Amino acid sequence: MSFLNLANRYYKMSKRLLFKSTRKPSRKEVAITSRITAIGIVVFGGIGYLISLMVNVIVSSG
Repeated sequence: MSFLNLANRYYKMSKRLLFKSTRKPSRKEVAITSRITAIGIVVFGGIGYLISLMVNVIVSSG
């Protein structure tokens, strides 16, 4: 087998696998994913804000 034949075969198999295993998510799945992402952003943002606030208090008092 030449390299081009091997690459072409790999491309066709990968494309078939990708399109067989993927699908469009439902509205419910999108809503759940969006909520989880938003909660994560808020939690990590809050932690970062608290750390920044503590550092500013420590630096200004010292």
